[in-house]
Amino acid sequence: MEELKSNSVSGRDYNPVYASASSGDVDAQIKLGKMYRDGEGVEKDGKKAVEWLTRAAEQGRSDAHYLLGDIYASGNGVPLSYSKALEWFKFPLDQGDSDTQVYVGWLHEKGFGVLKDNSKAAEYYALAAEQGNSTAQHNLGNFYEQGLGVPKDENKAFEYYSLSAQQGDSDSQAKLGAMYIARHDYEKGKDYLRMAGENGNQRALETLKKIEAVQEKHRIEDSVRKITCPFCGKKSVWKAKFCHGCTARITYEPIREYEWIGIGLGIIFAVVGIAIDPNHIGMVLFYAFIIWWLSIMLGKFFGKQRAMFSKD
Repeated sequence: MEELKSNSVSGRDYNPVYASASSGDVDAQIKLGKMYRDGEGVEKDGKKAVEWLTRAAEQGRSDAHYLLGDIYASGNGVPLSYSKALEWFKFPLDQGDSDTQVYVGWLHEKGFGVLKDNSKAAEYYALAAEQGNSTAQHNLGNFYEQGLGVPKDENKAFEYYSLSAQQGDSDSQAKLGAMYIARHDYEKGKDYLRMAGENGNQRALETLKKIEAVQEKHRIEDSVRKITCPFCGKKSVWKAKFCHGCTARITYEPIREYEWIGIGLGIIFAVVGIAIDPNHIGMVLFYAFIIWWLSIMLGKFFGKQRAMFSKD
C-alpha cells in the first residue's frame, strides 16, 4: 500500500530532531520515526521507528497511528502483522481519516488480516470517497465497473473515475479514456489516455498508440472506399480507378467487337473462296480462320490501349 503521509528529511536534521523528540515534541517524534523507518540520515531501524512513532501516538496524534499501522501492514522493518496494523488503524479510523479508510478497505478487499469482504471494502472506500480521496474514488469506480461488493453500475463507475481523474489520478484517467473509446467517443478517449500518459501511465500511452494506428488504417481504407467509378458511379476497390465491371467492359468490349468482325470476314472469305475454287476448301477455311484470329488479336491490342488511356 502506498505511504501517503511521508516527508523526506536530510541527515543533517538528525541531531536537532532527536533533541526535540527527546523533549517530547510530537512533530519531531513523528519525523524521527520516519527517518528510522526510511533510513534517511540514520541507519534504517524498524524497531526505533516504531518506538518514536508510538511515543507520538500516545500523545493522540492520528497520523502516528496511521504510520504505525502502515509499518506493520507492510512489514517495513518489523515482522508483518495485520492484526497489529488494524489495532493501530482503529484510532484514525474512528476519527474519520480518509487515508486510513482506504487502507482498511484495501485490507478487506484483499482479505489481509480479516475475512475477504468486498462489501465491507466498498463501504470504507465510499466513506473516503465522500471526503474527496482520489484513491478511494478510483477504487470505488473499479468496484462499480466490475460489480465487486456493489451492484454493477457503469454510470456510477464513470462518475467516480471522473472525480478521481479531476484530481490527477492517472489510473482513473486511463479508465475514463477506455470508457469513452467503448462509447465511440474517440477524441475524448484519446484525450484522457494522453492525459494519463503525461502523468506517467505508460500503459495508457501504449493503448493510445494502438488506437491511433487502428484509426489511421481505417482512415486510409475509408479514403480508398470513397473513390467511385467515373463510368457507372459505383465504389471502386483499393487503388483501381474503375470498378471491376467497367474495367472488364473497357478491356474486353473491343475484343468482342473485333471477334464478330473476324467471324463476318471469315465467313465472307470462305463463301467467296469456295465459290471461286471449290477444289481447295481446306485451304480456304484455313485462311478464314486466320482472318478471325487476327481480328481477335487486334481486339486485344485496342482493348489494352483503350484501358490504358482511360486510366489517364
